[in-house]
Amino acid sequence: MEIDQVGKFQDEGGYWESNPESMDGAILSIETESISDKQIMLAQAVCKDWAGKIEVALQYIKSVRAEYKLEAQIFNNPNAFINSDSEWSVYFDTESEPEAVVGVEFSGDAPFQLTIGD
Repeated sequence: MEIDQVGKFQDEGGYWESNPESMDGAILSIETESISDKQIMLAQAVCKDWAGKIEVALQYIKSVRAEYKLEAQIFNNPNAFINSDSEWSVYFDTESEPEAVVGVEFSGDAPFQLTIGD
């Protein structure tokens, strides 16, 4: 499947994955079996301002790091995941072993929580 202004998506069996040129090597996954029109629009919005979305995510991490007792200092290799028609996330790798992956969950354009894992 190809999405205009995003790129070609591969069906990975339950989710779709793309490596859009506009996302500088990042992966964009749509975590549903079929892609809705709203998810297409969300994918286009993420790709259109990928650098801006990363900046919002990093600012959100900075603003809530004390609340989450976050130790990681380096956030790199961002990838995006569209989970529904309005919710999506950016996940970063970190240098911290217990916090190897930090995700910022969004509803539309607004970040609302962190997900921390390994």
